[in-house]
Amino acid sequence: MQDFTSWRSQFAPEVVGESEPILDALETVRRVAGTDCSILITGETGTGKELFARAVHRASTRRGRKFIPINCAAIPEQLLESELFGHIKGAFTGAVNARPGRFMSAHEGTIFLDEIGDLPLSAQAKLLRVLEERVVSPVGSDSDLPVDVRVIAATHRNLEEMVAQGTFRADLYFRLAVVPVELPALRERPEDIIRIAELCIVRAAEKLGRRITGLDDAARNTLLAYHWPGNVRELAHMIERAVLLTRGDQILDADLQVPGRKTKFARATPALGTPVSELKVVPSPSLTVKEAPAVPLGDTLDLRSALENLERELIDRALRKAGGNRTEAAALLGLNRTTLVEKLRKYAA
Repeated sequence: MQDFTSWRSQFAPEVVGESEPILDALETVRRVAGTDCSILITGETGTGKELFARAVHRASTRRGRKFIPINCAAIPEQLLESELFGHIKGAFTGAVNARPGRFMSAHEGTIFLDEIGDLPLSAQAKLLRVLEERVVSPVGSDSDLPVDVRVIAATHRNLEEMVAQGTFRADLYFRLAVVPVELPALRERPEDIIRIAELCIVRAAEKLGRRITGLDDAARNTLLAYHWPGNVRELAHMIERAVLLTRGDQILDADLQVPGRKTKFARATPALGTPVSELKVVPSPSLTVKEAPAVPLGDTLDLRSALENLERELIDRALRKAGGNRTEAAALLGLNRTTLVEKLRKYAA
């Protein structure tokens, strides 16, 4: 078997960290990647579950075939079975053409089912059949189609509790969790925080056309003291904002928009769900139109990307506050459920 260091650099270069929990997870993945067994990756939102799934695919015998990720929480329940297993022409209103579904599209490759805990019981039964019999049954069809695909699933939920509550099938859980891989929260591996932040600075600076040398000591201390409910994803977004807004070539503590405190760049964020009609524009006493722009003239400001990152973060925050319930999260955001689902599908693509 290939030694750990060379395996990691070849197949999992995006996974940053030297803490024991991360190294243990990588070692487990290294040992089973060459097999065809199902893997269940668990961990909080933003811990990098898809990065691990992609590492498994790259290191497997299926690496020359497709890797198809799908976020089960981002697809409306009434469309989920069609999305996963396909449908025949005329299977339902609007099905003007047959569609193969994600499993058939991933034939001989790997399918990554993120947020598997959001899968309704009806779809769970069909998924179990795929795992047991290696066939899919498109919606509206009486025929089965053979399929050869490796399944990697992930969730931030406690599936064992869901099994006990009757909201997740026990037989499916055991089929998926042949090899369980648990990813640690970022706060559980503080020794990795600065290393990850520095890599995020390099990537964000290149993307935004900035020249940033690193973090000052106060900024490092702030990052180490924060509890990171959004994990690596939240850290990456915070660093990208700081790279975008900092005036100099180093990120200072004041450049970090830490939730719960005001900075020179941002006032307190309105509560989730605040109607637009109640929002007020308040001039900042510390900024005037005569001040130099946050980014030197001539540098590139990707406003669309920054706004998308902010929207993604607010959606993540709402989903965490709502315990993953999309209807409640939509209400918190002041959106209807359909709009939220469309945005989740957009960011899952």
